[in-house]
This record gives sequence, structure tokens and C-alpha cells, in this order.
Amino acid sequence: MDERLEDGERLDPAGGIRVIFTPGHTPGHLSLYLENSKILISGDALTSQDGTLNGPNPVMTLDRQTAGESVRKLAELDVQTIVCYHGGVVSDDASGQLRRVLGG
Repeated sequence: MDERLEDGERLDPAGGIRVIFTPGHTPGHLSLYLENSKILISGDALTSQDGTLNGPNPVMTLDRQTAGESVRKLAELDVQTIVCYHGGVVSDDASGQLRRVLGG
């Protein structure tokens, strides 16, 4: 069964998952924020290498300006861990690394 998700919608599993629309990599891209554990599943909105967080891969990002706006949106979250589809898990100062990627 297909179900349409809305930006900001909260899902019940894992104590609450917030849907965050993060277009840029693709028009319909979304990320998931597990509120209780402060885990961000960023999908392709962010990348990492050896535990260091990076922005989206520019070569694989359809709209870089929109992707930057999505990163700004993610930087507003209080995160302890970020799971990137490319590069794996970032857990060392995840919020600080996210602000660094944003440029602040």
C-alpha cells in the first residue's frame, strides 16, 4: 500500500519519526528524524567519509541551491547521530559537523 507523506508529519514507530522534505538531490527526496534518539537518517541529502560529515555530492545533485536549503533545514535539528546513505554513520559531534557543513 502506497501512502503519501507530508513534510513535518510524525510517524509512530521508534517513539516518533518526523518526516523532513529535503529536495535537491532529487525533487522528492526526504529525510527521517527519530526524535527520541536524535538520529537523523539523511538519505542522500548529506554524505560522509570516515566519520566526517559532508554536504550532498554535487555531481549527483540535481538542484544544488535547493539541496543547500535542505541542509539548512536539517541543521536546525538537535542530532546526535547522522546516517548517510553514502559514507555511513556520523556520531562524533554530529550537530557541530552539520553546522560546519552549512558554513556556520
